[in-house]
Amino acid sequence: MAMPKVPKQVSEPSSFIGDHGEFGPPLFAKLVPFAVHIAASIYDERRDRLVNTNIIDELEILTTKIHDTLRSLNLPGSLQALEKPLGLPPTLTSHAEEIRQADALTRLQRSFSDTAKLKKTDEDIFTEGRNLLQTEASENERLLMKYGSDRWTRPISTQAAAKLYNQVGEIDGYLKSAANSDELVIKKFRECEDMLRVLSSSDRDIGNFVPSSRRVAIPPHLEGEVSRLRNSLNEVSRLETRRRRKIEALREKAKKDDIHSSILAEAARLEREYPNQILVPAHFEEFFEARLRKYDEDITALKTESEEQDRLTSQLESANESFVSARKGDTSSREREKALQRLENAYFQYKEIVSNLEVGRKFYNDLAKIVGRFRDGCKAFVYERREDAVRLES
Repeated sequence: MAMPKVPKQVSEPSSFIGDHGEFGPPLFAKLVPFAVHIAASIYDERRDRLVNTNIIDELEILTTKIHDTLRSLNLPGSLQALEKPLGLPPTLTSHAEEIRQADALTRLQRSFSDTAKLKKTDEDIFTEGRNLLQTEASENERLLMKYGSDRWTRPISTQAAAKLYNQVGEIDGYLKSAANSDELVIKKFRECEDMLRVLSSSDRDIGNFVPSSRRVAIPPHLEGEVSRLRNSLNEVSRLETRRRRKIEALREKAKKDDIHSSILAEAARLEREYPNQILVPAHFEEFFEARLRKYDEDITALKTESEEQDRLTSQLESANESFVSARKGDTSSREREKALQRLENAYFQYKEIVSNLEVGRKFYNDLAKIVGRFRDGCKAFVYERREDAVRLES
């Protein structure tokens, strides 16, 4: 009366599963091993560190050296004061417009506030973890005094959690170093705040701040030196502009460097070659090295960039020396020169401060992950030690 029948879905599952099957693809067909996710995160971290620390930061340092050199030579203020004794130089006007459009002072104040909040959050999390360790150490010391070392034989807190206690010193060092850097950035801002207020004002107000010089015509014996210095200064400016474009292109290159499909292919290859081995992130080391070689040309270009800058800087210093020598004794535009240079210095300091604050924001965001793991580790350690203390007391 009854006859056993196996459903085709059981006896022939392959005909029902797949892109054209009734049930579609297998439920976990696209499930990626956890090790692959970890490996992808490791690659992203290494790529960002390579691009930001080893390349972009080095380029930014080179640019800072340019600005330091210009400040030491009193450029472009001395040249602008002579070339345009009346009104505002076009370069200064464009810089003032950029400052106004960016609402520079408000932007900096907001960035300082945001950075301070990030720092406070990191410090609070770190303090919470450190207090947990101190509380556990006090509890263990009390129990040791109560039972004596003969019966209370478990390791002391600093030995039982040596890694966590080492992290206390490391993180504390990070925070102190960051605090010193923050103070330097704030000091830099205080130095240029007044000039930034002038640059944020109208062109008329800036014109009132910059005095006009008495002489309009450039003497013939000085004209050649002015032209030579202006050409050298323009070459340095073009180098800086190219560098900014290079940095943006590099950031875009890193942003588009998505390894999702490549790392899945590599994981599949590893699984075929080593079918009985469980995948771990360490298996992707060779893949990482090969993938990161695409940035070798950018690292190599740093040396060329530095050599080109040294050449142009030497050329600029030589031209400026001849320029200063040719106008020796001329004080007609000295006050205008000082005013123009102060405003130009403030503009470049503003750009540096923006860059410094961005680095600080990234640092505190990265530190948040470290202190978060530290606090979680402290919580787990304290919980285990209290459980262990209960068992040992019993």
